[in-house]
Amino acid sequence: MNSRKKHSLLLAAVAFFMLVPIVVTGVYSFVTGWQEILPRGFTVEYYRQVFSDPRFWPSVANGLLISILPIGISAFFVILALYSAILYYPKLDRWIQSLCMLPHTLKGVILAISVLSLYAGSPTPFRNRIVMLTCIYCIIILPYVYQGIRNNLRAINVRQLLEAAAILGAGKLSAFFRIVVPNMLSGILVSSLLGMSVIFSDYVVVKIIAGSRYITAQQLLYNARIQSEQYSSVIVLVLFSIILLVSALAYSLNRRKNSGDGPVNEE
Repeated sequence: MNSRKKHSLLLAAVAFFMLVPIVVTGVYSFVTGWQEILPRGFTVEYYRQVFSDPRFWPSVANGLLISILPIGISAFFVILALYSAILYYPKLDRWIQSLCMLPHTLKGVILAISVLSLYAGSPTPFRNRIVMLTCIYCIIILPYVYQGIRNNLRAINVRQLLEAAAILGAGKLSAFFRIVVPNMLSGILVSSLLGMSVIFSDYVVVKIIAGSRYITAQQLLYNARIQSEQYSSVIVLVLFSIILLVSALAYSLNRRKNSGDGPVNEE
């Protein structure tokens, strides 16, 4: 057996291992009962209950919306910091890395309680629960955003791109927005997807900070524990499908962008 077949078999085994829980959850969401080897019957009643719940789609939208601003803020500052470090202050790179990796050591519940006790009731804009939530998520997703953008910046060799742009007469600011940022889109998309998956799957932080004022899909899923397991399975499957759809859309946009970067045929 050659190395290519071994590689394919390994990928197939990993894919099977990862898909089995999703497939079983999907099958279980349709059964009326499953206490023996085979299920007693199948129904779509649990899907009807979930989709007819007036809280479900607004909670899904809340989970997606609350992830947009933290991802944008974190990506913006990480790009500027790394861009400055690579070009002008190379010695600061390791300090930036240490600071960006620091949130790995902070548990969400500790961060949320600390921020809430510090800013709740204060006369600053940070007393707003949504502002608190946004700032906390900016810190939580910082390691994921940093790693993806850093790897992408290292791969495209920013210094050579800017030198080539300067030879052609482009200024640094123009080269940054017209050359560097478009070449970073793949890394930004990957980092954004990682950050969104972390925020979208969070329950603890949003529950501590916002409580019942801002209901997300994870809170709805937690509240569904008192109902049937099939009902919870439907919610899990729908949330997984939404994440998969967003990932496929991002991948499609990135692929379309890369295909459009090919050489232009001149007539």
